[in-house]
Amino acid sequence: MRRGLRLILSSPAAARSDAMTTSTDRRRHPRFEVPCRLRIELPGGADVRTRALNVSDGGAYFVTDAMLEVGRKVTVRLAVPRDTANTFFLEQFAAKAEVIRRDAPSADKVWAGVALRFEKTLALDLP
Repeated sequence: MRRGLRLILSSPAAARSDAMTTSTDRRRHPRFEVPCRLRIELPGGADVRTRALNVSDGGAYFVTDAMLEVGRKVTVRLAVPRDTANTFFLEQFAAKAEVIRRDAPSADKVWAGVALRFEKTLALDLP
């Protein structure tokens, strides 16, 4: 397994009773905890910079204090870490995406979790 990558075997969505009423995991792509940088480009030229909590070929989940409402279309740029025996580099990806979920922040926090679904499946080549 590549350094810094970890497969998520349990479904956080299934554990959140407030987010889903069923424990059925409908994901088409396995998710991985990958320390990759994200830049969410918003219409009008603004952008949000953050790190993914997890990512898959079909989407990403991250936290932000930006108000990204469900249904909003964005462009996301990902920098996925890669390494070999002698080299470390960041492979760049870009995708059109839609905000499909925004978790409510806790009472003492302004940060909220946001889930994006990529319009087209990416080939991130995660283990």
